[in-house]
Amino acid sequence: MTQAFQSPGFAALAGDRAVETRLVEDRWQAVAWDLRTGRRRVVTDRPGGVHLSEIEPDGEAVWWFDADSAEEGRWRREPFAGGPGGEALHGVPHGRAYGVAFDRTGALAAVAVGVGGASHCYVGPPAGEARLIGSAPGYLSLADLSPDGRLLALGGRPDGDDAVLLWPTDPRADGPPRLAGDRRRRLWPIEFNPLAVADPELLLVVEEDERYTVATWRAGTGLRRHPGLSFDAQISAGWYRGPREVLIQHERAGRSRLLLADLDPPEAATPARQPTSAREIGTPGGTIHDLSCAPDGTLHCVWSRESTPPRPLVLRPGGTEAAEHPGPDRDGTARSRRWTPRPYGRIHSFVSTPAGPGPWPTLFLVHGGPATHDRDSYDPRVNALVGRGYAVVRTNYRGSTGYGARWQHEYGHRVGLAQIEDLAAVRAELVADGTALAGRTGLCGFSWGGYLALLAIGAQPELWTLGMAAQPIADYPAAYRTTTPALRELDRQLFGGTPEEVPERYRAADPRAYVHQVRAPVLLVASRTDERCPPDQVARYAADLRRLAVPHELLWVDGGHYSRRTADHRSVLAAMVRFAGHAWPAPLPRAPRGDRPGVPAELVEGGEQP
Repeated sequence: MTQAFQSPGFAALAGDRAVETRLVEDRWQAVAWDLRTGRRRVVTDRPGGVHLSEIEPDGEAVWWFDADSAEEGRWRREPFAGGPGGEALHGVPHGRAYGVAFDRTGALAAVAVGVGGASHCYVGPPAGEARLIGSAPGYLSLADLSPDGRLLALGGRPDGDDAVLLWPTDPRADGPPRLAGDRRRRLWPIEFNPLAVADPELLLVVEEDERYTVATWRAGTGLRRHPGLSFDAQISAGWYRGPREVLIQHERAGRSRLLLADLDPPEAATPARQPTSAREIGTPGGTIHDLSCAPDGTLHCVWSRESTPPRPLVLRPGGTEAAEHPGPDRDGTARSRRWTPRPYGRIHSFVSTPAGPGPWPTLFLVHGGPATHDRDSYDPRVNALVGRGYAVVRTNYRGSTGYGARWQHEYGHRVGLAQIEDLAAVRAELVADGTALAGRTGLCGFSWGGYLALLAIGAQPELWTLGMAAQPIADYPAAYRTTTPALRELDRQLFGGTPEEVPERYRAADPRAYVHQVRAPVLLVASRTDERCPPDQVARYAADLRRLAVPHELLWVDGGHYSRRTADHRSVLAAMVRFAGHAWPAPLPRAPRGDRPGVPAELVEGGEQP
């Protein structure tokens, strides 16, 4: 899901200026926010919306990525107060946005772009001419530019030789150092310490020994782990206000928590003898979707829980933390969490049902990724479907984040097959306990979730009587050949190679390999400008269904893989509600609100971002 706003990005040297990406007349746009006056000025008016915006450290100008429906474009720049704008860096080619960063003063900017299957990194003064620093095949993300402007940190494959690359911006400097990952150690570069100007210090997260640990790197000392900041599930981190304070967000079993730690605690005689510890910041449970830190230390969050739509949450660590509980659920939906035991672990699901006794027609709303997870967070699609009389299940299958490294990685390259086994196990439990109607259980998914829906209805035709897939992978080998470089790299990690290197794994995971077994009605939603899950492979799957006389519908939509227009998300959900009603005709209760059948008014906030 998305929300109607994201947390603001603050100007590091001008704390009363910020930029936001907000919904403006049903589209995401860049908005300049003057905190001193409270005035917000809409900077962009792009028909397709804007999904990336930044502000220069001195607050003088706002940047946004001007992308087409294929997600390619250029960074543009406009003065904060308004006026003529233009290209943010001249000479940077049209491509995919792989990151943007500034030095401490904003005198130097860096951008990474993807062009022609390679990553290219440029630096230059804002609004000035850019120069190419380096290029590499495949996908590299720009994590940060050091405060002195001399070093770029880029992230590659976390378990590869290019996990962390450190490129000097001076072509006369020594060759770039790198930190390599492997099967037992994964590395993610985060950002440079903004106060460590003379000796750049990079913040990282290291995954090893089934733990996620905060680490730092300096040229003179190398990689240093902080064992007191080690967690059992995924974390993100960032520098806070003090010289070496770190803010950590820990995601565990669908809930978020925030912690603060000082990497040099005053009670420590030596860092080696006194591990760093963290203190928790009070939050009301649920999920922190987005988070940013103002120069005065105030944390600006976007927060929600299952029954509460996203809203801003302002926290002041060490002062008045806004951790009030929002109150009891009042929407009539029954919610529960299920842990389905299996020999390899417990499968966690969020189950929402209509009021009254079951069993109910049941839809599994399958998350994408796979490296994400369903959370204790608001999803308007759940409300829409429960309001039409369906039980809705959101399952964090193997491969999901939020349950530790083993749950995410250790399923033997059985891509897709392990995940639908988990969905089947949860289905069996819900049928047995009277929650789900055995003859009316189906799957609905977007992106990789849509892929799992198509794989399951073919590989497990006896279990599922409905499949709905939006922007899915329908032919895995074909999708690999034509998708983006970043997703090809992800597939190589998932499968342990390319379709040429491990063809049997791709065949076993391919929905088209099982299409002859499909019996359930199928709704396919695709976009002709989708470069992540290209349209041709979806069209071929639809042609297979037509040849096999399987009831189906192919709906073409605008907006690419993920539209930045909320009306597109509403129309897709309306089509799914309609299709499910035709596939499972029954006197289901009507939705209590909404300006069209099955779509609640609050769906203005959009759908899932894969």
